[in-house]
Amino acid sequence: MISSPEKKADVGTGKDNSLNVSEIRFIDIILFIRRYIVMLIIAVIASVVAGVLYSFTLTKQFEAKITLLPEYGTSRRGSFSLLGAGLNGDGAEKLQPDLYPTIMQSTPFGAFLLKQPVVDKDNKSYKSLQEYLKTQSKPGLLSGLFSFSSSKTPKKEVKLSKDGILSYSLQEQSEINNVLSLLSSEVDQKSGIILISAETPDPFVSAIIVEAAEKYLVNYVEDYRSSKATQRVDVLVERVKEAKDRLRNAEYALQIYRDRNRNIFSNTAKIEEQRLQAEYVLSESLYSDLVRRYEQAKVSVKEERPVFKVLEPVKVPLLKSSPKRLRIGLVFGFLGGFFIIIYILLFKEKVVQKILATADN
Repeated sequence: MISSPEKKADVGTGKDNSLNVSEIRFIDIILFIRRYIVMLIIAVIASVVAGVLYSFTLTKQFEAKITLLPEYGTSRRGSFSLLGAGLNGDGAEKLQPDLYPTIMQSTPFGAFLLKQPVVDKDNKSYKSLQEYLKTQSKPGLLSGLFSFSSSKTPKKEVKLSKDGILSYSLQEQSEINNVLSLLSSEVDQKSGIILISAETPDPFVSAIIVEAAEKYLVNYVEDYRSSKATQRVDVLVERVKEAKDRLRNAEYALQIYRDRNRNIFSNTAKIEEQRLQAEYVLSESLYSDLVRRYEQAKVSVKEERPVFKVLEPVKVPLLKSSPKRLRIGLVFGFLGGFFIIIYILLFKEKVVQKILATADN
């Protein structure tokens, strides 16, 4: 081999040139592809076919959707107050729309869904969604063998019975997490449109879950926004009742006094009558004022309730939403091409061995 002048100069100067790494040129990539193009094509096609065949083993899923547009009727904020909710407002207006998906991922919501009655595509009724999910989750052979091998008496779980604290068993919490994973929701920050969707193996069940989620969300938001006004109404109801009793007692006392002192013209009797008369007038004024405030509070409750307009109602899906066989096939094809390239580089071209040999030299 004819040594280059650079190599001679390096030897003469005592420099080590064994660590030089050869550059990969574009022509090398072209030659690599031409050399293994048939293997690459066969591997990709086989991977795509394998992915499509694998998709047939997956359970078909049907997705149902509903589109909502919340419109708040409070006169202080205008008709649409989605993006500005919670800014410069009172407590009832602090529930921002971007928190709605969080509401529908809460444990109470999952427990609510599990109790909803459902009907499948065969018109078979189930007392609850929980019962339907149990019929769908059939244990396999391996799981049955493992459960048989470890067939020990399960430890009894003790629950805490206290108001304000939720206490579930591991199985109940697993069922809640499972049903929450079936449902998804999102809010468009620009338009305020709410999209709720659910995906299950049964189109009827998917539609029922979406409808139940929509009702839960509407009731939750309405209750939250009108809770302050509702509490005010409850307080005024009691105060109106007390004022009415006071007015009745004052009127009764005044009439009794007048009947007993009809022919008495003493100044003392007149003073007592004036006192009873003033008490009656005060009671009547207080009662009238409380009734007026009570009627205003009832109107305020209606004003605080948001109106949810259904832009696209929930429909029973006719076509499956997954598995997407073409997408699965493309993913398998990409992975197959990637792994075959790794195989060629490691075992055909032996890149690692060449790099180690170059490093040793």
